[in-house]
Amino acid sequence: MSINKIKTISLIFIIIVCTFCSISYANNKGKVYLTSTKNIVEKEEEIEIIINLEDNITAAFTSYLYFDNTKVEYISGPDNTNLVENHIIHVWHDTTGGEKAKKGELAKFKFKAKENGIANFIIEGEFYNNIGQLIQVEFKQIQLQIGKEETKLQKQAKEEQGTSTQIKNTELQTLRLDKEGLTPEFNKNIYEYYLTITNDINNIDVLATPENPKSTIEITGNTNLKQGLNNINIKVISEDKTESKDYVIQVTKTDDLELANTNLETLAIQDTLLYPEFNINTTKYKAEVSNEIKNLNILAIPENEKATVEIQGKDNIKEGNNLIKINVIAPNGFTTKKYEIIVYKRNQEEEMKYVQEQKDNEEKLEEIYKAEKLSNEDKKEIDDKNLNNKKKNMIPVVIFIALAIAVVIGIKKDIFTKLKNGFQNKD
Repeated sequence: MSINKIKTISLIFIIIVCTFCSISYANNKGKVYLTSTKNIVEKEEEIEIIINLEDNITAAFTSYLYFDNTKVEYISGPDNTNLVENHIIHVWHDTTGGEKAKKGELAKFKFKAKENGIANFIIEGEFYNNIGQLIQVEFKQIQLQIGKEETKLQKQAKEEQGTSTQIKNTELQTLRLDKEGLTPEFNKNIYEYYLTITNDINNIDVLATPENPKSTIEITGNTNLKQGLNNINIKVISEDKTESKDYVIQVTKTDDLELANTNLETLAIQDTLLYPEFNINTTKYKAEVSNEIKNLNILAIPENEKATVEIQGKDNIKEGNNLIKINVIAPNGFTTKKYEIIVYKRNQEEEMKYVQEQKDNEEKLEEIYKAEKLSNEDKKEIDDKNLNNKKKNMIPVVIFIALAIAVVIGIKKDIFTKLKNGFQNKD
C-alpha cells in the first residue's frame, strides 16, 4: 500500500469520526509510550515493539514509529501498515464509531536485531478519542541493547566478592540496582525493600553478591515489569544447598509517583526517643519505655495526606520487647511500606534502677552546675581584684605623667619668657 493511499485512508477515517462525533477540540491529554518484549537481545534474535496508550482512549489514530535501521530490521506488523525507510506508518480506526475504542496496547511490530549496539525507537502521531477530540499526547521513546555487553553492575559484582566460608551462610553482602530510589538502605538483616518507577521502565538490573561467594543467587521478577505492583525476589541458597533466604523488592510501576508515595513525614513515640533518629530511608527502629506505660502514643504522619496509616501492637504492651508494625498504604490503594519499631518495656527492677540512675545523673549535673557557678564567681572575684590592683598600680604612673607634663609646660613657659624678654631688649 502506498504512503499517499495510507494517508488518504487515515484522513478519511478521521473525518468520519469527527463528523459523527461532533468534534470540539478540548484539552484531552494522554501518554503514548513504547515497550518491548526484551530490552537486551542477541544478533538475529527477534523482538516485538508495542505502542501503548495511557490516561485516555482512542477511536482513531495514525502512528509513526521511527527506528534505527542500521541496528534492526522490520519484519511485520498489523494491517494498514507501511514501511518507509526508517519509519513505519500505521493507521487504525474504530469501525463501530467509538464503542471499541482502544486503551493500553494499540499495536505490535516485529523486528530482528542486525548489529550489536543501542537501537533507538521513537513514536509520534495523531490520536483521537471516542468523541472525536484530538488527544494532546506526551510521547516516550525506548532503547534496545543488542548484544549482552557487561553492565556496570556486573563489573562491580566481580570486584565485590564475599569472604565468608560458612557453608550455611545465606546472607547478602551487597544489594544494588541500576535505578535510584531503593528504600530502606541495604542491610543484610532487612529482607523487604521498596522502589517506585515510571511506566517507561520495563527491566531492572540487580547486583546481589552473597557473603559466601560459593552461595547461589537466584533473581526473578526484574524483567517485563507490568504496571502496578511487581515483586523482585532475590533468593540466596547456601553453599551446601540446605538453607535459603529471600530478599524481596516491592516495585510499583506507575505514571503518578505521588499516588504511590508511602513515605512517612513524621514518626515518633511520646515520652521516648527512636533509635536511630527518624529518616524516610529507615524502616526499622528501637525504643525503650517506662514500666508504667501500658499503651503507646505513636505519631505517624504520611507525606501524602491521602495515604492511610495502620498501627498494630501499640496497646497493652508487655515487659521486654514489643514489635510495633506501622503499615502505610499509598493513595493508589495497593502500594505499601512497612515500618517496624521494637519497643523495650523495662521490668520493675530495671525501672527502679533506671529511676535511681536518672536521680544520680541529676545530682551530678547539679553538682557540676554548682561547681561551674562557684568557679565563675571565683573567677569574677579574681578578675575584680586584678582590676583593682591594676587601678592602684596605675596611680603612680598617672602622677608621674602629670608631673612630667607640668615640668614640660614649665620649661616651655620659661623659654617663652626668655624669648619674649630677648625680643624686647633687641627693640
